[in-house]
Amino acid sequence: MALAHLGKLPEAHRALLAGERQCPGDKRFPEELAGVAYEQKRYPEAAHWLRRALHLDPHDSYAANFLGTVEYLSGNLPAAIHAWNRIGKPSIAGLDLDPHLRVHHLLLDRAFVFSPHSILHESQFTATEARLSGLGIFPAYSLQLSALPNGSFNAVFRAQEQNSFGSGRFAALVSTLGGLPYETVYPTYSNIHRDAMNFDSLLRWDSQKRRVWLELSAPPNGLPQWRWRVSGDWRNENWSIRRSFTGTAPVLGALHLDREAFTFGLTSFATGRLQWNLAGTLSHRTFTSVVPGSALTPSLLTSGYEIQSPDSIDYRLIDSPGHRFTLTTGAGSAIGRTFSTPTHNFENLQGSALAHWLPAIDSHTWDLSQQIRAGKIYGTPPFDELYLFGMDRDDSDLSLRAHIATRDGRKGSAPIGNAYFLSNTDAFRRLYSNGLFAIGLGPLLDIGKMAAPTTGLSTGQWLFDTGVEARLTVLHTSVILSYGRDLRSGANAFYGSVAPPTSLP
Repeated sequence: MALAHLGKLPEAHRALLAGERQCPGDKRFPEELAGVAYEQKRYPEAAHWLRRALHLDPHDSYAANFLGTVEYLSGNLPAAIHAWNRIGKPSIAGLDLDPHLRVHHLLLDRAFVFSPHSILHESQFTATEARLSGLGIFPAYSLQLSALPNGSFNAVFRAQEQNSFGSGRFAALVSTLGGLPYETVYPTYSNIHRDAMNFDSLLRWDSQKRRVWLELSAPPNGLPQWRWRVSGDWRNENWSIRRSFTGTAPVLGALHLDREAFTFGLTSFATGRLQWNLAGTLSHRTFTSVVPGSALTPSLLTSGYEIQSPDSIDYRLIDSPGHRFTLTTGAGSAIGRTFSTPTHNFENLQGSALAHWLPAIDSHTWDLSQQIRAGKIYGTPPFDELYLFGMDRDDSDLSLRAHIATRDGRKGSAPIGNAYFLSNTDAFRRLYSNGLFAIGLGPLLDIGKMAAPTTGLSTGQWLFDTGVEARLTVLHTSVILSYGRDLRSGANAFYGSVAPPTSLP
């Protein structure tokens, strides 16, 4: 400590570290090591030692307050709140909202679970973030604490708001016309009547897979913890079932699909950890120009009406803001009945786990994620309810990035089935960002297996894809370019897409 007071911080660090090794149960050593690291502005190291001190004495108010301050100065506000909550801090004196926002003040105010002249709890902060995101009108926002001389804080909210067709002409053109290279546009109209009511749509005129999808959504009665949505989806598609999107691959089955669907759903953002969704879908489909081959069976080609209840729940099982790590689990169930002759019943069960880690103190430099998903369909679903692997813009999110799900514009060149396992690993690094334009790059690894009712739809083999993915973001619209290599067949796949509306089914 004397060396530290003399400004000889490296020598002080070595002396304190030697003492910590001899007395690992004495909390004073990690606290003083944190002080030395703090003076050297090595905030991650300071936070490490303070967490060590709190492990030795969870009731140490000095270490808790110090850790909150270090995390606050590092820009990791959730971790700061987590630490300060141990000692009844931080106290919120007032709420400073962006004066330029057009959304109704009462609706926005209800999104903030905490109130002035109270303690801001971690659960309130995460619930507020969930509700602000759920409004669907803030593509970018900042919720920060501004320190006051008396030790309390003002909560400061600043945001870029999405109104009408976009936040500006250029932003509206980029988000709407980004899909033109593949004959798709995404018209949107946001914050209707200043009530966070949004209209989203997809219009695709590709002759092999036409699609029109429209959705209207809003918080009911000005309550941001809920969001209802009504959508309609029309598809007119040609399918050719093949084993590969390239090379010699004979057609194993073919069909033409016409499908119309209407969905009503309700989503809850009651807490920051738990989100659930209830929905009901009425659809009608017709299969024509069928060439069964070895892939298609009569039970898969049941035309007629269908009712379905696609419900899901997501829960953040682990949330460690100090380590910038989260683990979110999810489950979904869709019970359906097709009114054909005879009728068919089926149930689609899926589960997922997503681990997300931001390892650097600058949380946008590295972004590491590992997602595992699995699903199985029981009963007899119609063909278009089966799972689809591979790259397929807007129509499937089960990405195997060395497998393209279309060939000559027609769907069916990637594995299709009624049971799957899929693992997606990404390590993404931001290379450049100036607030309006950003570019990042990183390696990928996809592992999957698809089981199917017929061998023509999938071979049931394990598939391994590796490669690299680049993301170019302009005004919050992302262009994604990927290269994947199938380690089993040696095929290479180059693919590009624009991030679609987030509520697409």
